[in-house]
Amino acid sequence: MRIISTLRKGAAAAVVGVLLSGCTTPAAPSRPMAAAEAAVSEIPGATFQADRARNGTTAYVNATLSVTDAFAGDPAALLDYSLGQLASQDEVDRGQFVRLKFDGPGQTPEKTKTLLVSLRINSEQYGGGSSLELANQDLDERYGTWPAPPPSLPPSLRSAR
Repeated sequence: MRIISTLRKGAAAAVVGVLLSGCTTPAAPSRPMAAAEAAVSEIPGATFQADRARNGTTAYVNATLSVTDAFAGDPAALLDYSLGQLASQDEVDRGQFVRLKFDGPGQTPEKTKTLLVSLRINSEQYGGGSSLELANQDLDERYGTWPAPPPSLPPSLRSAR
């Protein structure tokens, strides 16, 4: 009787052990979104923020690049550098697409779209508003599969520091 009881307890412990082995704590990101945002904020007059958002069941990234009059660099280089920073972090999963808003003096969705075209990134204006939805395939082709290596600061933005 004692042997059967011991076997049952051992079997129950083994089952619990197997079940618990599948429960793991999510790993901390190796490069958090805050690191990508901080890299852009080192450029005077520039800030970048991104987070995960949902439209119903569709997950995406909502990103905002903002500049003030203090920004004296090349807007295309800043946009490229910021999107490269976004692609280099592994905290915020890209989801189905990236919705981008570029705020700044004189900046419009049409001007942002022109800058994106110069980077070979297709975009569509979202609902006639001020943000653009970026094509994931173009982002992968330009920056690599997420998470990609962090980009180097371009020379045209080094002088803006």
